[in-house]
Amino acid sequence: MKATIIAIGDELLIGQVLDTNTQWISQQCTSLNINIINHLTIKDGVDRAVEVINRAFDECDLLILTGGLGPTNDDYTVRALAKYYGMPISFHQPTWDRLEAYFSSRGRKPEDALRQQAMLPEGITLLPNDMGTAPGMYYYRGGKHLVSFPGVPYEMKHLFLDRFVPIIQPFIGKEKLIQRTILTVGMGETSIAEKISKIESNMADGLTLAYLPDIGKVRLRISGIGEDGQFLQEKVDEVSHSIIQILGEAVYGEGDMTLSQALQELMHRKKMTLGLAESCTGGNISKHITAIPGSSRFYKGGIVSYANEIKESVLGVRRESIENFGAVSEVVAREMADGALRVLDVDIAASVTGIAGPDGGSETKPVGTFWVGLAIKGGETQAYKINFNRDRERNIEYVTVYVLNRIRLYVNDL
Repeated sequence: MKATIIAIGDELLIGQVLDTNTQWISQQCTSLNINIINHLTIKDGVDRAVEVINRAFDECDLLILTGGLGPTNDDYTVRALAKYYGMPISFHQPTWDRLEAYFSSRGRKPEDALRQQAMLPEGITLLPNDMGTAPGMYYYRGGKHLVSFPGVPYEMKHLFLDRFVPIIQPFIGKEKLIQRTILTVGMGETSIAEKISKIESNMADGLTLAYLPDIGKVRLRISGIGEDGQFLQEKVDEVSHSIIQILGEAVYGEGDMTLSQALQELMHRKKMTLGLAESCTGGNISKHITAIPGSSRFYKGGIVSYANEIKESVLGVRRESIENFGAVSEVVAREMADGALRVLDVDIAASVTGIAGPDGGSETKPVGTFWVGLAIKGGETQAYKINFNRDRERNIEYVTVYVLNRIRLYVNDL
């Protein structure tokens, strides 16, 4: 089954709102073996929606719409569907009854403007919305499916999983989709491709390998499509195990695991505590670590020593080190890590100092120059130099990934 996702709303086109719905729907459809062939984002408006629906149905079996189902004048989806299918719009009492019950349970009465959400195309299948006010809508005609969801993410997810999936599943073919995603860090896409080229060239029929690069990381997705699910699973697993064995320590996990989660599991297993001293990253590494529930069991804290005086007064970096070598130097990175180890009283501490840009660089230390320090109780403090010059945001994100991975590799070898 081929599908197109159409996200509706001026706010999406102008970048005022990030479209996370399309990404989530694509993931769900892939898991259902629905082949997404297009992502479209269109302006609010009846005629534009009808035009796009007409064209999209020329090459797909399923249209999935999000947005434009609210109570305001810029919510056009109901009218667009009514026009496309030639359906009259009328007041739907059961929907209004649900709205009244919804607001009554919250000690309120629905405003008159909400009556618009009970004005619906006659003959369309309504998908009751237990998470909000606007129902979803589904229609099947001539082998073509159309489903429309509100744009509010948690309402859309509820309607997709609880209302739509049971409807569409009987129409999905017998072919099964088996996937496995391997997560790597610290090795470029080209290097990975060279290392696993023999595996890729000898994969069984029906299997594909996709490279999904990110900042400092690459995801490898092995996919198999066919009617024999058990056979596919065995072949996907066989390829995955071979790749993991060849790439070794570059692999930090599988599926949706983050690098921070992988580090947390490792730190728990080693029963070690961690602290940070961040300068140019401004707390971004700490943010990644503490975004994972349970991080307090190994992460004791971080010091954002952005100014040199903080490096000196809090971390104990020597003034002469900064004067003689500069704040962005191997010596200062080592002393920052040593200071964090001592002040935070942890088993291992990492530091980073650098020039994220867009200015602040020099001929000898251009933008994108970073030093990372690693200190461990009873061990020798190490330092690593990085050169990565992109825009400021990507520089900071790359260094964050590098530091997390450097800690992971260091602890893993202990």
